[in-house]
Amino acid sequence: MKTINILGSTGIIGKKTLKIIKDNFTDYKINYLLCLNNYKLLANQANIFKPNYIGIINDKYYLKLKDLVSSNTKIIAGNECYKILNYKINLSIICISGNAALNFMNQAIINSKKIGIVNKESIVSAGKFIINIAKKNKTKIIPLDSEHNSIFNFLKNHDKNFVNEILLTASGGPFLFTNLKKFKNISLKDSLKHPTWKMGIKNTIDSSTMINKCLEIIEAHYLFDIEYSKLKIIIHPESLIHSIIKTKDGNLIASISKNDMSIPIFNFLNYKYNTNNHYNNLDLTLIKKLNFFKPNINRFKSLKIFDQIDKNSISEIIVFNISNEFAVNLFIRNKIKFIDITKFIEKSLNKFEKINIYNINQVLQYQDYVYNKLLDTSFKYV
Repeated sequence: MKTINILGSTGIIGKKTLKIIKDNFTDYKINYLLCLNNYKLLANQANIFKPNYIGIINDKYYLKLKDLVSSNTKIIAGNECYKILNYKINLSIICISGNAALNFMNQAIINSKKIGIVNKESIVSAGKFIINIAKKNKTKIIPLDSEHNSIFNFLKNHDKNFVNEILLTASGGPFLFTNLKKFKNISLKDSLKHPTWKMGIKNTIDSSTMINKCLEIIEAHYLFDIEYSKLKIIIHPESLIHSIIKTKDGNLIASISKNDMSIPIFNFLNYKYNTNNHYNNLDLTLIKKLNFFKPNINRFKSLKIFDQIDKNSISEIIVFNISNEFAVNLFIRNKIKFIDITKFIEKSLNKFEKINIYNINQVLQYQDYVYNKLLDTSFKYV
């Protein structure tokens, strides 16, 4: 039996992972399921999959969770949730949304033989250190988001020096063709109508602002040790091509598959088998068109901001990352308008001086510092 931890089991990716295991694999033992608040779903997952441990970060739900769990699973809450990561495991999947995932990343990498990462924010803020920790512990990191997974699969069989350029595709989100004059009236409901992917709230809003592609450029830089000058963004509304590799001989090699996260998750779980991926069954004869556009910085102001930041400064990248998550939270709570998200990021970047950061603990400390400064009501951004 192979043991697996799923950190973020009640989210879209966590639920999908458990379903794929249930439908396809008999030799996985769920060791640990972790969530933030959704105690009802976590209890249901515990009763079905009977993991060794379940953890709920928000400890106020501990007793309610305990009342609903009928299996012999051990229940932990709050700070105790981190201790389970000290046990050795075959595989871990980190699908916790936002920067909170970084709190679990270090121990998960040290104690897992192989780790699947859906969360991009943690790689963005601490990629340099995460990659070094993985190398030191001989842990294989596999990105499970479609763009990076497609690049990972290409680089498994090709020398990266053969690569001239990598194009990360973006759907353009729900506002690709929206009149710019209407942007000031975009609602939360509007921003969550993603045309091709079903994602969590934060990732969906990041897609609508194109921040997600900025974060993915940084993620690709760290994961594959590819210089920023070789990483580009292209809009592809159909979301069927996940990356395009331009090789030194001028050829373009496109990774084409359905826009379904089940595909990389199945491949991750299927790593020691020779089983066909039945989720990856795209029929090319049904594709009527494939469109590509150059991103418009007047429509996606995040791209202009991203071009101007110092990508060699870890602290500046952290401010970019944290201020975006903070602004998205404000937008979700109806505290700012959609168009204020990028304004908030831009003004935040001007508030913080660059500092040197040398390890993952300093990343965590600086993230907390930036977040607490943004909480200060004397900071007027929009």
